[in-house]
Amino acid sequence: MTQAKRIVLKQFPKNLPQESDFEIQTLELGDPQAGQLLIEVSHISIDAFIGTTLGGGGLHSQTGIGDPVTALGVGRVLKSGDANFAAGDWVSGPTLAQTHALMPAAMFQKIEVGNQSPSLHLGLLGLTTGLTAYAGMIRVGEVASGDTVVVSGAGGAVGSVACQLAKQSGARVIGIAGGPAKCQYLLDDVGCDVAIDYKAGNVAADLDAAAPNGINVFFDNVGGELLDQVLDRIAMGARVVICGAISQYEDLSDVRGPASYLKVAERNASMRGFTVDYYAEEFPEYAKQINAWMDSGLHLSEQIEKGVENFPRALNTLFTGGHKGKMLVEV
Repeated sequence: MTQAKRIVLKQFPKNLPQESDFEIQTLELGDPQAGQLLIEVSHISIDAFIGTTLGGGGLHSQTGIGDPVTALGVGRVLKSGDANFAAGDWVSGPTLAQTHALMPAAMFQKIEVGNQSPSLHLGLLGLTTGLTAYAGMIRVGEVASGDTVVVSGAGGAVGSVACQLAKQSGARVIGIAGGPAKCQYLLDDVGCDVAIDYKAGNVAADLDAAAPNGINVFFDNVGGELLDQVLDRIAMGARVVICGAISQYEDLSDVRGPASYLKVAERNASMRGFTVDYYAEEFPEYAKQINAWMDSGLHLSEQIEKGVENFPRALNTLFTGGHKGKMLVEV
């Protein structure tokens, strides 16, 4: 038997997830049955979509009281009940928030770790981070050299990568984040041309100064009022990419849509939402290009909490904006 610890939902969050909404359980896991894997989890990805599983109304199914919290992770196979996997293989997939996972093998894919940290497959090569940023910025946003690009939530994992992908494509990049420290991070680490602090209260004026000829691509992770402020400043033929709306996740029963959406029609622009799984067949191409750009400087800072017991704190940090780059739990 393998002893595992997992984070379960104690109560539905009233607003943003709090540490008190979760509790830790210890359980014994047996050997895998046919078609299952027993995985020792290495790292767990802290993603905004987790919040949409805790109260219903989102794309993902709801976590029930007493259920382990949904999360993606990477780990090493301890025992295999599937001929396609062997003990020692590294895998990525929905490990949930736990130290060990006994899960269907079909839900996981092998990854090559080598001398790199396995967390790379949750960051730059991760489904919810690097691959999402690539699908949104390159595939949906069709960023091109000479574009003026704005990224909201630019200090987070997806935003940090999206900014860099736009720069790699020859665009001028304006990142929006909260607070002087995050804005400095965008300038010094991410390489944005301009950083706008939305907490300073001058977003509209700052956008006017930074993009006097309008915005060609807007990669939106925030939604709400910020989306309206950018829509008012899009250029002719602009592409507005809806990746997320973290400002709205607190109450999915009362999501506020854009009041300035008519600007899309007036300026012959487009506004498209996406989820990365729709582009699954293209992932090998994305990963190949990301690896190539890593050789020319593409990177992602990591902020790591150690110990599965700190998963609730890490999740709260994500939603309160207290992180830079990729938020992870190292189990």
